[in-house]
Amino acid sequence: MVTLAFSTNAYTKFALTDACDRIAAAGYKGVEILADAPHAYPETYSDHEAKRLKERLASLGLAPVAVNANTAMGYFKPLPTSLTFEPSLISPNEVHREDRIALYRHAIALANKLGAPVVTITGGRPGDIAALGYTVDPPDVLRERLLEGLEHVIRAADLAGVDLALEPEPGMLIETTAQVKSILDEVDHPRLGANVDIGHAWCAGDDPAESIRILGPRVKHLHLEDIKDRRHYHLIPGLGEIDFASVRRALDEIGYAGAAAVELYTYADEPDRAAQESFRALAGLFS
Repeated sequence: MVTLAFSTNAYTKFALTDACDRIAAAGYKGVEILADAPHAYPETYSDHEAKRLKERLASLGLAPVAVNANTAMGYFKPLPTSLTFEPSLISPNEVHREDRIALYRHAIALANKLGAPVVTITGGRPGDIAALGYTVDPPDVLRERLLEGLEHVIRAADLAGVDLALEPEPGMLIETTAQVKSILDEVDHPRLGANVDIGHAWCAGDDPAESIRILGPRVKHLHLEDIKDRRHYHLIPGLGEIDFASVRRALDEIGYAGAAAVELYTYADEPDRAAQESFRALAGLFS
């Protein structure tokens, strides 16, 4: 059975506990926790807060299906005005790379405390490196940095008993299903798999169902949203062109029994509507 979940990154105008309350009220049985400001930024989220959150989720009947550590906006003071994926594992700044590894370790520890089976991660976005004023190195150099960083992060995940799900995304160093498969083939560690964001796959020119089949047992987690005209903008399911039924069939074919988390950070001004309408659209398929 696939657990239908909702990511708290749609509720960044609410406290984390309020977000969880609202997600449970919408009918979900799973929640993906944003490991970033203003929710559970790993470096400042205390053990006490993690314990209270675990208790709150249990009282709500919400399973913590994943910790989303893709961004680290809380790293910067003040918070950036636009989305950035820095610091990253591919940064030319060694301190930034080390700090990103430390943030991932904290996120892994949080997942362990909550009982979440997976942490979602990214490799980094070359455009964000340029935005900070650095020269962007050739792709082969960025790839080597990513592989080196992954070694450290996987070691921490293995010790904590938590899986990692590397997410391809348009504009990232790793954008396509083929690129993430290449990384997974090279690393070849059971703790490292893929987070298949079906909207990202569609925007990158891939067929989401085929991406799932290609990655097979390496699919550790799933993000759901709709997309229109292959434009990278997350929409409530039913407002775009994604074939969710074909995605569900592909999950059944590979024997996937994890979670599918709706990710609609684009609806920060109306997250309740996004959560409720998504649940109505998807509950028949992903439950």
